[in-house]
Amino acid sequence: MKKNTIAVCDSEAGYAGTLAEYLNNRKKLPFRAEAFTDPEKFCQYAGKNHPEFLLIAEENLSSQVQALQIPHMIVLSSDRELEHTGQKYIYKYQSAESLIREVMAYCQESVFTAASYGYEKKIQLIGIYSPLGRCGKTLFSLTAGQIWGESRNVLYLNMEDYSGWQIFSEGDNSQNLSNLFYSLRQGRAVPPLTDLVRSWGNLDYIPAVSSFEDLRNISCREWAALFSHLEKESSYHLLVLDIGNGVDQLFSILDLCTQIYMPVLDDWISRQKIEQFKKLAFSLSDTLESKIQELHLPFAPCAEIGQDFPKNLLWGKWGTDIRKILEVTAFHG
Repeated sequence: MKKNTIAVCDSEAGYAGTLAEYLNNRKKLPFRAEAFTDPEKFCQYAGKNHPEFLLIAEENLSSQVQALQIPHMIVLSSDRELEHTGQKYIYKYQSAESLIREVMAYCQESVFTAASYGYEKKIQLIGIYSPLGRCGKTLFSLTAGQIWGESRNVLYLNMEDYSGWQIFSEGDNSQNLSNLFYSLRQGRAVPPLTDLVRSWGNLDYIPAVSSFEDLRNISCREWAALFSHLEKESSYHLLVLDIGNGVDQLFSILDLCTQIYMPVLDDWISRQKIEQFKKLAFSLSDTLESKIQELHLPFAPCAEIGQDFPKNLLWGKWGTDIRKILEVTAFHG
């Protein structure tokens, strides 16, 4: 598929080139970025090549640029608080991930999505669940999500009593799943996805609930409403659900999934627990037996937490083994 061009024009030293390089390194994005530091040279380029999209610094937005009538133009403003009308403005000094989310949210309202992005209008829910503990479930969820995220837009949702994800959001006062469901119950508008979603390697995620009590108060109906909202308002192809035992109506949540990966262990106590789970699950649902894929995972590495942690999941024996598992299972991402 031929990619559209998005021009980045900013006379600030290094900004346009750095942003364009970042955009081009994101292989999932359906455009090719071109950087310009001289507005006049950009105008010469635009007169011949007619780019569909433009990110331009506010100070470089001249009458000459406006006369080009580029269909989709976003102005990069250095003022976070200033409110603008009649033109799409975004704050230029936010993180690159946040900036891209705002650009994509804007483009979803244009021909960008329909003609270029190829969004399939159907999110697949992939459940990762096991009645066992210490079986590598969350590490598998994150690794599989990173692998699928190499070629698709993937959103990870942690649905466990204790997610452990506060270590990634320490000092971050952004909204999480607790805030989202509270807004829903109060009849308020759902917060924009740009306020909720964070990125981690190839994965996007919404920060997990604040406490296990919040998780247990979220009904199955509310989870289904969230999935429906994401289908309508986002361009995600996959939702990776890291499901714990504390969710409301566990078997109904599992029934919503396209496929379920279930890490298992082979000691006799674990096998008894697995058999007890399957007996109950298959008596309550006619579809779960065909959806559940039991996995015998390799030894899970205790990777160090740091900036390279997402990439480290994809390297070495662990990442290679998980890729092989995904290749032989029914779902290939």
